[in-house]
Amino acid sequence: MAKSKKTAPQLKVPAEPITEFEVTEGGTLRMADYAEAETRAEFYEDVADQWEGSPLDLSDAMDECQPLAWAVNSIYSDFRDEIVADIGTAETDAKRNKRRIAVLKERLKKLPEEPEEGASDWLLGLTTSEFETNVVPHIQEWFSKPPNWNFEDDYLPQTGTAQGAALEFFRGMDADSFELLGVDIVEGEHPGSTYYAAELRGDIDAANRAAEAAGLRVRFVKV
Repeated sequence: MAKSKKTAPQLKVPAEPITEFEVTEGGTLRMADYAEAETRAEFYEDVADQWEGSPLDLSDAMDECQPLAWAVNSIYSDFRDEIVADIGTAETDAKRNKRRIAVLKERLKKLPEEPEEGASDWLLGLTTSEFETNVVPHIQEWFSKPPNWNFEDDYLPQTGTAQGAALEFFRGMDADSFELLGVDIVEGEHPGSTYYAAELRGDIDAANRAAEAAGLRVRFVKV
């Protein structure tokens, strides 16, 4: 009598986790339990650990991150303003400070008034000591603070916030699926608007039923 072959046990593939989204009163979606970025170092993580080695490293990082370039421009402007102030102080006794005034004015001539024209060359001309003393502490402090949303909003990665993470999630979903759920992608409510979000336009319970019926691993909760 032939022996029956034993079939190998079937391994169960674990189901994908369900991603939950909070729905605000206005319908804006936020990824639930999302660890939002708080500091510039967390938002601009691609350059936050690449700038500190040398003036050239910082210059390269500035090319990738416009708000960082603005921060360096500000340091440059402050440095130039200090020279202007020193000249003014020295000129109160111009006869005694003739040589100092000449040196300061010669230095000032090499520094264009517009930081966009002078900051990069100034930075690359710094010695290691000058860079570490006059620039590094300021940029470290800049990265440690939250971004200025009024000026940096267009440069901040969407995934830094729960709202942005939800937007990126649904942007990556096929159109039929998020249409089935009743989700809209809003990219500016009006010309010049900085509001970008995924919104649930219908009922939360209906969206959850649709997701379950279609096997979509998303759920919505009201906040």
